[in-house]
Amino acid sequence: MAAAEPEYLLEGLAPGDNVRGFSTGHADFQPLKTFFERDAKRFEQCSLARTYVIRAPETSKIVAYMTLVCGEIEAQDGGGLAPDGNPYRYDSYPAIKVARLLVDARERKKGLGKALIEFALGTAKDVVCPSVGCRFIVVDAKAASVAFYVKQGFTLLETADNRARSEPVMFIDLHKAA
Repeated sequence: MAAAEPEYLLEGLAPGDNVRGFSTGHADFQPLKTFFERDAKRFEQCSLARTYVIRAPETSKIVAYMTLVCGEIEAQDGGGLAPDGNPYRYDSYPAIKVARLLVDARERKKGLGKALIEFALGTAKDVVCPSVGCRFIVVDAKAASVAFYVKQGFTLLETADNRARSEPVMFIDLHKAA
């Protein structure tokens, strides 16, 4: 009988965590590394964001992270109707925003990014939505990450302004998410 492989651990960022040593693998991802090293712990302490990390088996080194914040997505029709056709008088819909997500370049293609998105979906559906109004998960996707987010079920916000952005808004409708 083969021994079970050690599992990655997903948990909240802790004050004593070592946040150095990420390999971004792409220049577009450098701001994600910079945020994690300089700001993630302070944002956590000030309740401006919640950051979740994935630790490698055996070493407990952080190999991926995701930061979640409250957010919104602009109503494409300027308000008036909710996505299900019910009246809605606001210019934006409540959302959870994946503010940042980075997997160390040496750890990619192992499903860690997917695990973080699944965690965000689970948190939204199981914790946030039963307590407060929240209809979407949104992300401002870096151009190099759009294909990843499409694989995770995100849809590009179809407006001319959004398509022209260097980091277009993508979303998942939580009422339609599996």
